[in-house]
Amino acid sequence: MRKKSIKNVWKSLCEEAKAEGLECTPYSFRHRYAYVAHTKTKQDGTMRTVKQIADLMGHDQNTNLKSYARFQTKDLDRASDLSEIT
Repeated sequence: MRKKSIKNVWKSLCEEAKAEGLECTPYSFRHRYAYVAHTKTKQDGTMRTVKQIADLMGHDQNTNLKSYARFQTKDLDRASDLSEIT
């Protein structure tokens, strides 16, 4: 038997998403996957490319950018060292 019911798993996922300022909907699983793919480093410390994420999700880069580009600008300060230039 499962230790957690589907309802409890869903509640847990929604609580985690809410803590990160995200909305939980039935389509959230796909959005959550995209969010993690765009914002979390791989085990080797590098980030996935837009092409890799699009391929993993089964669509082209343009569709990926139209739907999930908002995730790529989460930490702009860390993404660029241009703020260091005076």
